[in-house]
Amino acid sequence: MTYVEFTKKFKEQIFSIDYDQQLTLAIEICKRLYFDYVSFSEKYQWGEKDVLLDAITLIEQSKTNGIKQSIIDKTLSDLDLITPDMDDFGSDELGSYALNACVAVYSTIQFISDKQPNHIYDVGTCLTDTIDFKIQEEQDLTMEEIDRNFIMIEARKYLIDKSK
Repeated sequence: MTYVEFTKKFKEQIFSIDYDQQLTLAIEICKRLYFDYVSFSEKYQWGEKDVLLDAITLIEQSKTNGIKQSIIDKTLSDLDLITPDMDDFGSDELGSYALNACVAVYSTIQFISDKQPNHIYDVGTCLTDTIDFKIQEEQDLTMEEIDRNFIMIEARKYLIDKSK
């Protein structure tokens, strides 16, 4: 499946599944990307991995309890403070991974607030972008080669399967 085919199908499916399925997928992705943020934070002694983890916990709690808008707003503000600016960390891939982890959590918090499925699509994109960066770390590939890479195929399959 090419990138274009994947993005079209994933977006269609995300918009067709219910809120609980969307949120569950986003939580899984946020947890998966969290460890990239931890690696970044430990290497650079920058950021607050506990803030990111607390935000993920808040997201999980939202499945059973309503979250006040004031808490959502504060969490988004806290996330802004721990999100790396790529200009500060050069071309190190860890910075990109950490940025994607923060964007995934931020987008999920926004989703809780406004229930717009496009946020969940963005979360999925954070996952595939991170995998793309990791694949490119090893070797410079064309878009077609990335489409055929086993790790990317598995990530896209995961997203398609979880958004049915």
